[in-house]
Amino acid sequence: MLRGKVGSIFLRGFTLAEVLITLGIIGVVAAMTMPTLITNIQERLNITALRTFYSTLSKATAIIVAEHGEPSSWGLRNNDAAISNEVFERYSEILRVQKVCVENDSSCFPFPIKSYVTGNPVITESQYRSWALKSFIMQNGMTVFIDVNNNCYSVFVDVNGFKKPNTFGIDVFALMINGKGRIVSFDDESIPNDGGNDNAEYNYAYRLIDNNWKKDY
Repeated sequence: MLRGKVGSIFLRGFTLAEVLITLGIIGVVAAMTMPTLITNIQERLNITALRTFYSTLSKATAIIVAEHGEPSSWGLRNNDAAISNEVFERYSEILRVQKVCVENDSSCFPFPIKSYVTGNPVITESQYRSWALKSFIMQNGMTVFIDVNNNCYSVFVDVNGFKKPNTFGIDVFALMINGKGRIVSFDDESIPNDGGNDNAEYNYAYRLIDNNWKKDY
């Protein structure tokens, strides 16, 4: 008799209501966790892309230094259109470029670039235009512009091109190159005070590099 009861329990299965409730719970949990999971995946993809760009930039810089000497000998000056164009041309000749934008043409870079902390614009399209910089789109879709200062220059890259969020520390990063052709932090002692070292958000790329490509902010 007991044997028959046990068998009937196992053969009973689930009711439609029980199945629907279970699926509903799974759906709620998925809805709660999926956005975080997608964000984490995209974050790793962006960091991997930055790592690739960093390697490419490092190799390009080494080639340029071997041919033209260290940047400290280039006569790098802030707001000097001629020398800015010279630096730009040296990189655009080496990097795989599909489109170049001349001065005042902002169509090669997504603006505004927003703050990781506040979400507010840090660099607007009008600011970029006023700096009279040139930019380019690489064949892999990354967008790049170079800002020359006294005895140093910085390279800004959006690793996923025109896709959002166009935010420092997420998909937009800046890399500082000093007078010896080395990639350093923006507050490195080799960088003059006008090199942008007052903006902590420019240092997200270096923080990733210094932390073995792991996010610490």
